[in-house]
Amino acid sequence: MEVKIKKSMTSDYTIFSKLSSASITILTLMLMFASRAMAQKMVMSPKPPSVGLSTSLPPQPALLPPSPKGQPLKQGYFKGKDAVQLFYRVVGKGKDTIVFVHGGPGGGMDDGGLDIEFLAEKGYTFIEYDQRGGARSELVRDTAKLTVNDHIMDLEALRNYFRVEKLSLIGVSWGSRVIAEYYNQFPQNVSCLVFLSPGPIVSGGQRRQATDSALGEVKRKQIADLTKLIVSASDEDLPSLWHARMSISGTAYVTDSSHLSNARGSMANFSPLALRNISLQSFNRYYGNPPWDLRYLLRNINVPAIVIEGAKTVVPLADTRQWVDNIKGAKLILIPDAGHQNWLDQPEALLNVLDAFFKSTHANKNH
Repeated sequence: MEVKIKKSMTSDYTIFSKLSSASITILTLMLMFASRAMAQKMVMSPKPPSVGLSTSLPPQPALLPPSPKGQPLKQGYFKGKDAVQLFYRVVGKGKDTIVFVHGGPGGGMDDGGLDIEFLAEKGYTFIEYDQRGGARSELVRDTAKLTVNDHIMDLEALRNYFRVEKLSLIGVSWGSRVIAEYYNQFPQNVSCLVFLSPGPIVSGGQRRQATDSALGEVKRKQIADLTKLIVSASDEDLPSLWHARMSISGTAYVTDSSHLSNARGSMANFSPLALRNISLQSFNRYYGNPPWDLRYLLRNINVPAIVIEGAKTVVPLADTRQWVDNIKGAKLILIPDAGHQNWLDQPEALLNVLDAFFKSTHANKNH
């Protein structure tokens, strides 16, 4: 089903009345970008199946952009660990397959995947999926079923479902940890790895401080205001509030705030149930309290690997280099004139880097 979306601003006026006056200017700007981005033809995800776990909430349909022009699109569900229903999207029909693992935890393929799927135009089959507990996948409520190992086994279930012998993986942010963990458990099933704007691999870095500094006091106050509203928000207001909060925080991760409107996906498209379920997937649930150190995962990697960041990222490059320094033969590639969300700042430059890497590794594999 294809629908034409034009975002109603009615609930946004209600949100404005609840925010401090200091918040209104930037929120107005962000909602303008959201309206422009969402005034496009969208497709609804398919009717979801029954849940795999009796304690879960069912997957919730949500809007998605059409596939890149001329590229075939297939969307559906596969069964992950414990028969949890996971939403997938396949774009293109190239000989070589790329699998994208989004960030979070608790997010969806809207976090970069829907932008990077333009790789299909360069001759690939591009597979992405929403992880358990979020977006359009089964909303797992049992926190005992929200573990790192569950995510690893879900990725292995995807490999088996699509009958891919060896995975070429892109992991963004938290997804970088997922693919590193997956490699450590299934090294024989991995062809190559891309760690795109990876999250922290060891505690104690300056990432949070650097991001807070880039945002500044006014934006941090706006984010705090929105966070308070989200807790008690109605289902009607919740998507707009989430989108506004992510848009304001996102200004730290791009070189120009107008680039946020390049995003093809948005948490504003998630159902209220999916948005409320994010609270079950906190950072500490998967990482624990500091100190922690996951660099041992990287030292075992023995396939071609690159680490990508924006040259103008606010994330301290010392944190990013921890990934490169602990992977044998890994290279750090900095996308010029781009921030942490380099796929929004310089999409063509990023796609060209990814294409060159995958073509070189696949060519070497075939010799």
